[in-house]
Amino acid sequence: MLLDLYLDEEMMKELIEEGLEEPQILSRLLTPEFLKELEGRLEDVEDSAVPQSPKALLAKASRHQLQNSEEIPYLSNPLLFAFFLKTRAKAEGNPMKLADLPNAIREFEERNSEWIAEASENPELLKNEVEEDAENQVEDSGKEQFPEDLMQKLEKEYENLPQQRADRMREDLELFLEDFKPSLNFDQWTTSMIDDFFMKWFVEHANPTDEDKQSMRETMLHFLQFMRERKILAEDFSPKSLL
Repeated sequence: MLLDLYLDEEMMKELIEEGLEEPQILSRLLTPEFLKELEGRLEDVEDSAVPQSPKALLAKASRHQLQNSEEIPYLSNPLLFAFFLKTRAKAEGNPMKLADLPNAIREFEERNSEWIAEASENPELLKNEVEEDAENQVEDSGKEQFPEDLMQKLEKEYENLPQQRADRMREDLELFLEDFKPSLNFDQWTTSMIDDFFMKWFVEHANPTDEDKQSMRETMLHFLQFMRERKILAEDFSPKSLL
């Protein structure tokens, strides 16, 4: 029930290219959607296994750890290391055999032991540059505003839409620009930053329904297309999470 479950392969590739530490990459990939899917599958394993069998006990322990973990749920969870390792192997074109996972997990723990120990004391280490930038901009964001000329052009496009849809897109964009607070230095924008907003921040802070997610996806696709057409973002700026 767990063999076909992977983390986001495309996001894995992007994060590897950014040069983040392995635990940081794992942190980014543990989206609420993945954890919800994992918890459901662990529950299925527990229900289908013989009571008190090693498989049932392991599934129960893993579920308990995920449900009760706080800042850094994965630092002592080999199961999540396994998902990281097999997803990376697949992303690199070298699928990992199940028999190779135990050694790979031990090697992962060994090479990251010092880093994980430090992160256990200081969870801030788990944050990547995108997250740090978002927090560091809290004070500066009051001074920064989305360029007025661009906003006016965007508003003209909204005026051509049905009123209800236009209002919803304005609300969605306001959430992105004023609450998430991305840097307004557009050269610093990355697809991973958009993925982080849509897959993690938006889910955690807005508790969106499926309808809300679809609305935000459409708003962001429209907004990014608007930015690409004006050469503000590269033509290939296309976050995987929105596709």
